[in-house]
Amino acid sequence: MRTFSFITLLTLCLGISIKVQAQSTLYSCNGKYRIELPNKLELQSSELNSFRNIAAQNKKPQINVSTQSGHITFQQKGLNADVKSAYNKYCRVIIEYFKEDRSDPTYGRGDPIIVDRDVLYAINDAAKENCRVSGTPLMKIISTESMVINGFPVLYYSYRRMGWLKDDGKRQPPVIVNVYTIFNKYEFVKLTFSYRESERESWRDIHNNIVKSFTFLHKY
Repeated sequence: MRTFSFITLLTLCLGISIKVQAQSTLYSCNGKYRIELPNKLELQSSELNSFRNIAAQNKKPQINVSTQSGHITFQQKGLNADVKSAYNKYCRVIIEYFKEDRSDPTYGRGDPIIVDRDVLYAINDAAKENCRVSGTPLMKIISTESMVINGFPVLYYSYRRMGWLKDDGKRQPPVIVNVYTIFNKYEFVKLTFSYRESERESWRDIHNNIVKSFTFLHKY
């Protein structure tokens, strides 16, 4: 009886461990960077033919994404399969990769980013342009700051914008957009995490964990 209880307990623990491990996936793109995302998010269907799974026993699932643009987009799970309940929420994680001119490198590890008036003007212009392109007018800039993520200098800003227009002419709820430009001397990534303002709490931990997990595979 004691042996059966121990085995049962061990099986339950292993089951819990496996379940926890399966809650997120490590993604790498073109061998340039790595980031961990929860399985509540999925790659957009247009990019599903660009990845391959990596078998990793007793570790988190890993996926390598290969794309000519270096840009990948994630969305709330279920949209690819057109699951109706998936449309009740809104979340996007857009990761854009850029190379820098080797003769004119950008911020490297340990370099401070100074948020001055020119930077604030540039951020305001960038937010306005993003909103213009998406047809979702800018409501306000929320915050701007310099930070460090896993040793890499980061320029962060967030803003509030209107939602998309629906077929009936009404707009979706307002959206919070968080933009992280992460520098690595000869390359940088722009990571954009957006969600409806009314869903802020449900995405908060996921937002923080995604950002903390980002790293470049080559450090300069």
